[in-house]
Amino acid sequence: MPEKIKIIVVEDEHLIALDIKRTLIKIGYDVLAMVDNGEEAVLLAGEKKPDLIFMDINLNGEMDGVETAEIIYQSYNIPIIFLTALSDSATLNKAKMTDPFGYIIKPFDYRILKTSVEMAIYKHSIEKELRQRTKELEIEKIKTDNLLHNILPIEIVDEYKKNSFIAPRHYDNISIMFTDLQEFTEIASHLSPRKLVDELNELFYGFDNIIDEYKIEKLKTIGDSYMIGAGLPNECKDHAQRLIELAINMQSYLASRNRTANIKWRMRIGINSGPAVAGVVGINKFTYDVWGDTVNIASRMESSCEPGRINISGSTYELIKDNYKCEYRGKLNAKGKGEIDMYYITVNGQ
Repeated sequence: MPEKIKIIVVEDEHLIALDIKRTLIKIGYDVLAMVDNGEEAVLLAGEKKPDLIFMDINLNGEMDGVETAEIIYQSYNIPIIFLTALSDSATLNKAKMTDPFGYIIKPFDYRILKTSVEMAIYKHSIEKELRQRTKELEIEKIKTDNLLHNILPIEIVDEYKKNSFIAPRHYDNISIMFTDLQEFTEIASHLSPRKLVDELNELFYGFDNIIDEYKIEKLKTIGDSYMIGAGLPNECKDHAQRLIELAINMQSYLASRNRTANIKWRMRIGINSGPAVAGVVGINKFTYDVWGDTVNIASRMESSCEPGRINISGSTYELIKDNYKCEYRGKLNAKGKGEIDMYYITVNGQ
């Protein structure tokens, strides 16, 4: 047997309240209480949690029915049906501000009373379901946004949401960094898959935390290698300095970890600066990527580096030479680009 609908009647005229109560009980509803003022109505609504409240617009006490209904609905989400002997537009417009679930003009007909209750309960149930669905959609939206922000830069996500398209963009001067772990393949061959993934997770977690400090973009990981960009998608003048500081801190983190870790990793880092094009590629599994000679030369800087060192190109050196001590180490012959000067960043005397 379905549970009876529980109702509170808030009416300043006792005889009318009794009439409403008797009619509601006769129809088959459960009247929990009758009160004649807003203050008591708010207390009872919180204590008894009725399914519905009949609210007279004119009440005893300091609050009228509209003010009382607003507090109850905002605090407890209980549907309200207004009772009024007044039918002028000013009174009704004031009551409508609370978005009630119905009106009953006194004197009332019991059939109108029954219909009003059923419609209010139905409308409220639909509204509750819509609120729940909206909340669920908002949670899913947050999850989706967080996932997108882990894949793409925030500015690129915002552009995609706005235009459903991400235009490729040319940058006059950015810096690209590549990292690579020495003897990764050999060390990995002696580790279980779980141990290998745990090692990389711990390393990359530490690197990711450092990257976040410098507001630069982790573009991708390729096995044990990192590709990181500075000066995009938001341009900045100190892109090379940011990558140098990042590289120094990444090498410092790795050295500190090696003091207690079972596996001692050593890392090569290469950095180059120059023009590039960046954009999103792919349809189902899109990624934010960067193209151009600047990227290729940065990769060559890494492969030409000694483990534990930071190798930069001549173009990067020109941007940071006044701020860091550097060691000239000769030229790299790059196909199609000629000979490129290389420098080590000197850290702690080496």
